[in-house]
Amino acid sequence: MPDPFAPPPVPLSGGRLAIAPDVVEVRGKVTFEPSARAAAAFAEVRFRVEDPGGCPALDLRQDLDGLRLDGAALDVAAFAPVDLGGGAGAQMRVLDVEVPAGDHTVALDYQLAQPAAEGALPVEWRGGDGVRWDLWMSDLHPGRYLEMWVPAPLCHDRFALTLEVELAGTRRPHTVVTNGEVTVTARGWEVRFPAHFTSLSPMLVVAPTDEVEQRETTVALPGRRSPLAVRTVRHLDVDADLAACEADVAAWLAYLAQRYGPWAHGDAMTTFLWGPGRGMEYDGATTASVAALEHEVFHSWFGRGVKPARAGDGWIDEAWTSWATSTRRSEGPRFAADPLDLDGDPVELRPAHPWARFTPVGSYTAGARLFSGLAHLLGGPGPMRSAMAAWYRDNAGGLVTTDGLEAHLRSWSGVDIGPWWRRYVHGGR
Repeated sequence: MPDPFAPPPVPLSGGRLAIAPDVVEVRGKVTFEPSARAAAAFAEVRFRVEDPGGCPALDLRQDLDGLRLDGAALDVAAFAPVDLGGGAGAQMRVLDVEVPAGDHTVALDYQLAQPAAEGALPVEWRGGDGVRWDLWMSDLHPGRYLEMWVPAPLCHDRFALTLEVELAGTRRPHTVVTNGEVTVTARGWEVRFPAHFTSLSPMLVVAPTDEVEQRETTVALPGRRSPLAVRTVRHLDVDADLAACEADVAAWLAYLAQRYGPWAHGDAMTTFLWGPGRGMEYDGATTASVAALEHEVFHSWFGRGVKPARAGDGWIDEAWTSWATSTRRSEGPRFAADPLDLDGDPVELRPAHPWARFTPVGSYTAGARLFSGLAHLLGGPGPMRSAMAAWYRDNAGGLVTTDGLEAHLRSWSGVDIGPWWRRYVHGGR
């Protein structure tokens, strides 16, 4: 059955169609060799194609050395980036093969280099015997999710992910910090992520053990029978009070569970502290600077507790989180409730093209301003927060859409927010 959130096929030359396949499983392996400052990678993607078939579109922001489809070797040029109309930088790798309906496997060999995506950072080599690697995703630019490092589908697709991480030519101990399940192997680790994850869910940091500090505690959350494990880690070159950050994270978790609804991410919250400018949310995890920490923990409810069904729906969690925390790019105070006239300049927060792959940066400012206006319409910040809590509880662990949120707010409040939605979400007049 076709995924209701998948983008529609895109016509290619010769009457063929580029399609979004249903990815079932991704298995990857990365071998770091610090002395050579090199990392060899291999990945295999199992996917399903619906009738009548087509040319599958996935993404990987690395140059290919080898390519196989269902065990048969292909020239790497047969999996080149193609513009499917999603805008600058949103190209997808499209197999230059019409694949029939059914189950298939594509396997890729490549060297791990700096991803070909705006703002992406390379692997960091720590002397001749260490490596620092962070998946370091972003929703502000296309190609900045898992596909930076491992072949992946668009963010609507759920799939099982296993990553093997190995170290060669070094005896220096390293630490893996992740929201996956870790098994120690002879040369490194195997990290398994659950099958309900999407391409924006996995968090993984690798660093020399002598360069990190970590703490562990627990916190009791409403709706949980057992305490939630809280793991807080920092690079030693990051100026942060780890104990204070741990206490803040625990307090925010308890507050958010009480205010909005149950924790949706298993038995642990993992935080890795970086320097200024860092901030990204994952499922039950974050890599963030101290300044961004509250914002990113909030995303464990809005952004990763309920996930955007498409990249274009990502504006919701950035706008709402900025309104509720005001610790990043929002220009107003948290919980603002100010009138928003309908004669302001139109704003497009949700990119219209179904293959678009970014969250507009205006989500933090214009989006927070929209929620301030909606709060005024709904009777103040209290009703606004209660409406969003009900939406979270109805959708926790699921994918959400812009249209779905509008329908919920209309139904919950009895207020016709349509004119504001058209002007300040869809850019209409």
